[in-house]
Amino acid sequence: MHSTHDKGILGELAFTYRLIEIGFTVLSPINPNSSYDLVIEKGGIFTRIQVKYRTPINGILRVELDRPMRKTMKYSARGVDAMGLYNPNSKKSYLIPLDGITNKDEVALRVEKPKGAISSRMHMADKFEI
Repeated sequence: MHSTHDKGILGELAFTYRLIEIGFTVLSPINPNSSYDLVIEKGGIFTRIQVKYRTPINGILRVELDRPMRKTMKYSARGVDAMGLYNPNSKKSYLIPLDGITNKDEVALRVEKPKGAISSRMHMADKFEI
């Protein structure tokens, strides 16, 4: 079992590898206290990304958009443009833009189809896969 710190490193490395594989330039901030983990560039467009290592629970990957225990602002208010998720079970990576997710405290991606009907409010993970 990996420590939380090791999981974070593994998630960032796997996510970075995938981004480079599909043609992005990946930049890493010098300051380890930056609110984002990576900056990606393609076609002159830069995106600041916070990367999370997440294992699905009941077919869903969840990521918090704020950190209430640390009393910090939401990632979008701290200059993060997108959340990057790495799923170690499937070895897949997901890029979720935050510009359309302003009022929620978390994002949930379904990695498995639900047994019932698919709701228009559900975020299917394959839509965000990179």
